[in-house]
Amino acid sequence: MEIVNNTNLDMGNYGDTELDIEWINNLAWYGKAVRNDGFICEVHPGELSSYGIWEKFPFNKARLHIWQYPLPNLELVILLVFVLWQVFDIFFKKLGLLIPKFASMMLAGLLLNVLLTVSGDKSIIQEILFPVNRIDIPGCLGTFGFMMFWFLNGVKMDFKTIFKAEAHARLTGVAASALPITVGLVLYKFKSAESIPLKAVEYNTLLLMESLTSFSEIARLLVDLGMNHSSVGQVALSTSVVSNMVGLMFWLGTVPLGFQSLVQGVGLLLKMFFFIVIVFALVRPIMFKAISKREGRPIEDKYIYGILIMVFLSCTYWDGLEQFPALGAFFLGLAIPNEPPLGSALVERLESFSFGIILPLFLSASMLRSDIRVWKDFLTFYSSNDTKFAVGSLVLLVFLLKLSASIIVPYLYKMPLKDSIVLSLIMSHKGIIELSFYLFSFGLELLDRDTFSILVLSILLNSLFLPMAIKFLYDPSKRFMCYQKRTLASMKITGALKTLVCIHRPDHISSMINLLEACYQSDKSTLTCYVLHLVELQGQEVPTLIAHKVQKLGAGTGEKYSENVILSFEHFHRYVRGSIFIDTFTCITNSNHMQDDICWLALDKAVTFIILPFHRTWSLNRTSIVSDSEMIRFLNFNVLKQAPCSVGILVERHLVNKSQESQQNLKVCVIFVGGEDDMEALAFAKQMARQENVTLTVLRLLAAKKSKEVTGWDQMLDTVELRELIRSNDPGTLKEESSTTYLEEVILDGADTSMLLRSMAFDYDLFIISRTCGQNHTATLGIESWCEFEELGVIGDFLASPDFPSKTSVLVVQQQRTIANN
Repeated sequence: MEIVNNTNLDMGNYGDTELDIEWINNLAWYGKAVRNDGFICEVHPGELSSYGIWEKFPFNKARLHIWQYPLPNLELVILLVFVLWQVFDIFFKKLGLLIPKFASMMLAGLLLNVLLTVSGDKSIIQEILFPVNRIDIPGCLGTFGFMMFWFLNGVKMDFKTIFKAEAHARLTGVAASALPITVGLVLYKFKSAESIPLKAVEYNTLLLMESLTSFSEIARLLVDLGMNHSSVGQVALSTSVVSNMVGLMFWLGTVPLGFQSLVQGVGLLLKMFFFIVIVFALVRPIMFKAISKREGRPIEDKYIYGILIMVFLSCTYWDGLEQFPALGAFFLGLAIPNEPPLGSALVERLESFSFGIILPLFLSASMLRSDIRVWKDFLTFYSSNDTKFAVGSLVLLVFLLKLSASIIVPYLYKMPLKDSIVLSLIMSHKGIIELSFYLFSFGLELLDRDTFSILVLSILLNSLFLPMAIKFLYDPSKRFMCYQKRTLASMKITGALKTLVCIHRPDHISSMINLLEACYQSDKSTLTCYVLHLVELQGQEVPTLIAHKVQKLGAGTGEKYSENVILSFEHFHRYVRGSIFIDTFTCITNSNHMQDDICWLALDKAVTFIILPFHRTWSLNRTSIVSDSEMIRFLNFNVLKQAPCSVGILVERHLVNKSQESQQNLKVCVIFVGGEDDMEALAFAKQMARQENVTLTVLRLLAAKKSKEVTGWDQMLDTVELRELIRSNDPGTLKEESSTTYLEEVILDGADTSMLLRSMAFDYDLFIISRTCGQNHTATLGIESWCEFEELGVIGDFLASPDFPSKTSVLVVQQQRTIANN
């Protein structure tokens, strides 16, 4: 153990005096002590953790408690904060409230603040949160997480969105920031200095930060509310980027005004621009060069470590300029390419740990620095302090001005009033960015504690009540509500069939093309197919939908994400020529919200049938499972819940291929029990049966006790429509009658159904079945508990299980569920 101090440690000073027992005890246990002559002594390296039971007996009274050691203290604070904010987050979800996660983190810090106030200065909570003679390690770690948060915000932010934004989004973004700042500056100019209790630096800081709209905060709020794929959410993202940049330009423009000497102000501004030029003119090209060398391979760790070092250097540079250090990390993040492999690797490795574990420490520390007694005086109007009233008035004024600007401008551009109000509430949201800047200003003593406490209160109230108001005015579940039937059963037999085919991986391409080839229409009734390639969003916040006109594309001109998909479907279109219209899209979005893009495109294009791939993929010989994606399964569930039309899930284990040159027919079997979903499955099978090389078998399962009677309206309707579909829906077409076989089987229970299907396992190439086939029916009696995949239904799951004898493909169909008038 080495004893070090900031001056020469002269132990002789104690030769003539009594030994300072307390000084030695503090130095031995805490690693830091102050001598009688004022010198500070420290022990390096200090004791990080306890020796456990071995120090209890010899040092029973003098020893430290476990929470007083640095490492256990850090672990305990992380655990305490994490548990508290998770409890609040789960509590809000159980209540059905879409409260942002950072609000739960702030409430965790508020609860700790209340516990400190109630328990007193010598409580265990005080020792844990504010240890004696210790560096605030949790606070330092929280600050590190905060710097990473700003850096990742820069990485995920695409400033090119400004140029892609529509006119009303740009104007709204400018007005939402410029109007409050302009009005605030005019009011300050025409009021006397004596009538304004706030100092000029306080007033300008509050005015700028309250007028600013942070892109990262808006993006995270929209994700929490499930609105980032809605039309209002897309406008809000574009508007927030513009507003963010406008606020940043205002701030840079006011930097020289903060100095008495204009030369000093301009010099500081030049130093800032020098940094920005360096990161964009030097660092960004280097990053692109590093990415080009990887050629699609994962990024190496050395690049990640090098970028982290640059983050620290950037923060240090801006701190040396006596400016907000996190801006250095933010500008560096903007210069980092946000596309894979670099941007996505940074977000994937740093975001979860930073936002979920470290950042809550920063937010909790911010709440601990606020004085909740000021909140009581402010909320009850007990205090007559003019400064508190001025702060509250300024915050309210800026909020109303921003709200008004964000309502009026979109409304003038023909946006519905309700959507304009929702957009204005989104643009008025405050969060981590504003809180961090206020904390930085408080640390520089630009804001006093009372002002800081009121601002923290305003952010907390904003983050709690604004999402509730948005949720009340805007229900995401009604976005895909359809006002007309879009089902196969209600479609004319000669009508144009519109389908939406979803592709996740390259092996889904062939299966979807084979199915489309087996059911494509004649020249009299064409098939319109929209192909949607789903790519997981990585490294950025804004989802992207790219439209490709396949008929106009040449080989090799597809986007880099979907080149195989585009070329494959272009080749298929050339093969079938004019009987199919194909339009291809690429959707780059978060995996948790892919269903929103699927349903939105289906609604926009008036699609009748969505075809989804099953989440399991089989090997080439169709005997073993090579991939099992829970993400795709979760997506299929969500599409089934909210789709504005009928949906099918294709389980391909046998090549569903109808070749005109082949002499063998494609054998299709529809299993029919009764109900709307069964009618939908039969209607799709009828589309296939109209083709030359397709033979259709309709297998109807009847309950043993009711096989000779027809009771109830639904059963009568099933019987009548089944006869019509089997005999003929098109009097001019006799092909269906000649290629369709109708079978009836009497079933005692589920075991009977299982034996029947096993006996015909090798007779067909494709089974078409509804999701609810046999539900609450004798056909599934006793086998309901065997169902592994609920999205396939009981019988569909049995046909797709590894225990089924053959490897026949299965198409599970569900009729449209969401109709507005229902």
